[in-house]
Amino acid sequence: MAVIRPAAVLAFLITFLPASGLQADVTIHCLSVGQADATLIVSSSGQTLLFDGGSNGDGEDIIVPYMANLGITTLDYMAASHYHADHVGGLDEVYEAVGVTQGVYDRGWSYTTLTYNDYADAVASMRTTAVDGQIIDLGDGVTATVVAVNGNGQLSSPYTSSSKENDYCLALLVECGDFDFFVAGDLTGGLLGYSDIESSVGLEVGDLEVYRVNHHGSGSSSNTNFMAATTPEVSIISCPVSSSYGHPHQEALDRIAAVNSYVYQAAQGSDATYTADMRTIVNGHIVVTSDGVGEYYVNGTMWDMDELGTAVPLAPVLALHGNYPNPFNPSTEVRFDLPDGGPVRLSIHDLRGRTLREASWEAAPGAQAWRWNGRDRSGRELPSGVYLYRIVTRSGDGSGRMTLAR
Repeated sequence: MAVIRPAAVLAFLITFLPASGLQADVTIHCLSVGQADATLIVSSSGQTLLFDGGSNGDGEDIIVPYMANLGITTLDYMAASHYHADHVGGLDEVYEAVGVTQGVYDRGWSYTTLTYNDYADAVASMRTTAVDGQIIDLGDGVTATVVAVNGNGQLSSPYTSSSKENDYCLALLVECGDFDFFVAGDLTGGLLGYSDIESSVGLEVGDLEVYRVNHHGSGSSSNTNFMAATTPEVSIISCPVSSSYGHPHQEALDRIAAVNSYVYQAAQGSDATYTADMRTIVNGHIVVTSDGVGEYYVNGTMWDMDELGTAVPLAPVLALHGNYPNPFNPSTEVRFDLPDGGPVRLSIHDLRGRTLREASWEAAPGAQAWRWNGRDRSGRELPSGVYLYRIVTRSGDGSGRMTLAR
């Protein structure tokens, strides 16, 4: 998987200062964890909140290394939308690796799976039941407000029905000045047999800049009432390369398209279609930054905040398409597009960050490809394992992971 980090935004990720010198008060990392969800919210104050932790193994394999790459050695807050394994599976791994200093929030009550038990046992000393309307202050004007929990008043206790676990989702509205970001795990919209929680939440939330699409773009999510109330300029869908659940569903995409929301997908997912000029398949993590005034950035593309939800991307940047094949043996091709020509530097690293191979060339604008034969700079064959590549260009920086399987 690949993560796009345009040059101006790389500074956001490391020091939270863009090239202009203006402060990015909030950076939101929508992590690519396949058929799962994980969102890391970082304030310029240095305070952090991890919302959901992917599936079992994602905490150790993806989230903790990603945090380490950002220089984050501990979390201030952690929150779980609900107790399904693809949302809490990695939280105990993250908790045990870096800890949490302020609190772990969830919907309370309990669940009856081994994955839930692992999570509950790990965070027991810091665990707190979230309350509707509760505000988590991340500093520098960045807040995360609980806008739904246990059905948002639409359901009656006890909140223990396994068939309603998605209906019980905890939802957060992250605010920074005029910038609004919504994330709610698998929150439901009254479709496919689920309860309609979205409609009431949409009325509370109002206009959004960025919507972390509920339930991976399932047909149960993003109902017409919610979309009409929130009119997000950008919608971000967490899905794998090929979704066994068929995410995103065409019905959800159609409802998102009806409000002219531009879609970023972590990966291709299903074969559902969306207007070609209104969607980007990222094949990796999606990073959103904002100083709360005027513009915000999604993977380095600048967007104007627009109350009518009709904003368009303003600046073309480096577009990574991952590597193919992946896993590979004996070679793979790293593919990307450059909007402008110029120097390209590409390097291969192990998971400890050591540089194994480097290449530089002058590129023309357009499609690019570089083939790696699984050898280091001395020509020695490298063993099976996960390796990282990094690309640096005038149009932006990018990185990704690939697996050599001999």
